Amino acid sequence: MPNKIWRVVELLDWTSGYFEQHSIPTPRLDAEVLLGHLLNKSRLQLYLDFDMPVFQEHLTPFRKLIERRIERTPVSYLTNRKEFLSLDFYVDERVLIPRPETEQLVETILATKTDTPQRVLEIGTGSGVIATSLAVHASAWDIVATDISEPALEVAQQNAETHTCTAQITFMSGDLFEPIKTIENSKDRHFDWIVCNPPYIKNGERESLSPDVRDYEPEIALFAGDDGFAVIRRLITEAPQYLAPNGKLLFEIGDTQADPVRTFINAEPAYCTHEFITDYAEKDRLALASVSSEHVPV
Repeated sequence: MPNKIWRVVELLDWTSGYFEQHSIPTPRLDAEVLLGHLLNKSRLQLYLDFDMPVFQEHLTPFRKLIERRIERTPVSYLTNRKEFLSLDFYVDERVLIPRPETEQLVETILATKTDTPQRVLEIGTGSGVIATSLAVHASAWDIVATDISEPALEVAQQNAETHTCTAQITFMSGDLFEPIKTIENSKDRHFDWIVCNPPYIKNGERESLSPDVRDYEPEIALFAGDDGFAVIRRLITEAPQYLAPNGKLLFEIGDTQADPVRTFINAEPAYCTHEFITDYAEKDRLALASVSSEHVPV
């Protein structure tokens, strides 16, 4: 970028072309998001202010963002922002970047008709977008959210504070259900919903991932053993101990994993029904397994 007075439109055009030369998948979108982030403007505002000059105080940090994006640092880590269900969340390298598909998981829970406030357990909360979104949209519900990563829990706590729902969510540190075992009152160890977006990528698929994902997002949130089911197996097996009568286990799966997951669920007698919910691409994306009204949790 030679020394000159740059207008917004020129800067976006140049950056888009530069990103395209370096095989960035969404060059124009990324250019708009990064420039809008620096100028504190929405993408629409950028278009309305196409002729606005951009001066050195913004050009210098913008160059640095461009350099980091060329290195394939994800845009959400550069802006420390990700929208989820129309809510703004803070994200950084400590947590997985929330995907649009995961919004359907929250929507599935909220769409269930009930007059009774629900108790929800989220396993592996990461940035806390699921727990916090549920708390925002169902203010009477009681939510417990666990994660094995204490740095991730710091991010989740920050997001809960931002959306003023810390009193509604209890964050606990530990592997899967281990923190729940420490709850003294046995009734408080039982939940109407257990929800999880687990890691489900095979170790051997690492090189097939985009470098944006493979080189930057937390491995613990991505990979699940040689077959991709290391966490899902445990989730299916252990969840009935903590499900209340009529309780439901809902979790995300890879788009080719429905048949093995069905086998795992059928092997657990506690579940009386199960189904798979497709995403917007008509691929099985969510697994939902339920226990009966006669179910007796441990």
